[in-house]
Amino acid sequence: MASVYKKGKRIYMSWYDTFENKPKNKSLGLIYNKENLIKAKKFGKEFQKALDEEKEKISKLKLVKDSLGNAMKHFYRNNSNKHPKTIEEYDWFFEKFNKHFPKEESCTQLTKLSCEEWLTSLRETSYQQNTLFKLSKVLKKLLKFLFEYNYVQMFILNSDIVFRREVKPIIVFSDEDLVTLIDGLKKKNNNFITTFYLLIYTGLRPSDIDELTTNDIDVNRKTISYYSPKTNEHFKIPIHEQLLPFLTNRIEEIKEGKLLEYETINNIGKAFRRYLEQLDLTGKGYNLRTFRKTFISLAHDSGIDLATVSKLVGHKQITTTQIHYNQLSISKQTDELKKFKLISKPQKD
Repeated sequence: MASVYKKGKRIYMSWYDTFENKPKNKSLGLIYNKENLIKAKKFGKEFQKALDEEKEKISKLKLVKDSLGNAMKHFYRNNSNKHPKTIEEYDWFFEKFNKHFPKEESCTQLTKLSCEEWLTSLRETSYQQNTLFKLSKVLKKLLKFLFEYNYVQMFILNSDIVFRREVKPIIVFSDEDLVTLIDGLKKKNNNFITTFYLLIYTGLRPSDIDELTTNDIDVNRKTISYYSPKTNEHFKIPIHEQLLPFLTNRIEEIKEGKLLEYETINNIGKAFRRYLEQLDLTGKGYNLRTFRKTFISLAHDSGIDLATVSKLVGHKQITTTQIHYNQLSISKQTDELKKFKLISKPQKD
């Protein structure tokens, strides 16, 4: 039974938490006097009634009585096969999340209202839109997991509260810079040249090509087999006819084993940044992702359909490719609109 008592000059309330199986107490923020004591006792009765109702509701739902910390461990076990960067994203999320929702407390602290209040509070931070989107995205994944295993009662977050992704302008290599990049390859080694053409002719992620071996390249059937750590799937794609000579040359050079000589994916990025510096192309926002976006852009301009491009670049959902296509379509429409001309200039009144 929730009860109120005096501690110093303040009124406190104590109750027994049936989820954590331990007594709890908290200051009501009221100075001890007759009037406030009456208010506190009334609040205590209402609070106990709410506890009883919640207990009965949870009993009917057969929710798991456990701490958020234990539920988090369960969540990590279920997602242990995810890409290391995804796990890092989870770690970063929980670092922020547990400041508001202590891991030692029950999962029942997560309600529709408390989660929406947390999301709303993030608006006061200096986080950029896509950072906020990542936080709300992981929150939704966590809640889906908690609902599935009956840690908390199911609810739906208000769509006006959840953060949406900010689709930033797509940066692709300009035609002029692409020519400069290709011309500069004459002074580079075969390892870098193969990496460059693999990225530009496939649109694959650096993580997709990093572990390629000579056995993954079928020169006769003109196919590449690869495993994508990002989506945890195996793919097979055709080799572009202009990419084939570079792959053949590389295989003849190394004979067997790993196709590219980089210790980590970060080293591929460092090598490309050094190349941009050599060609005086820094400051244009180019990075390894630009290869993928340029491939999609060129595929769009060439008239390749959305579904085919999605399969070629290994997007798990076609909607991801569509985001790029939609932006490119606006750009293309803008260029086409410039061709529109009136017979004569409009006359002023």
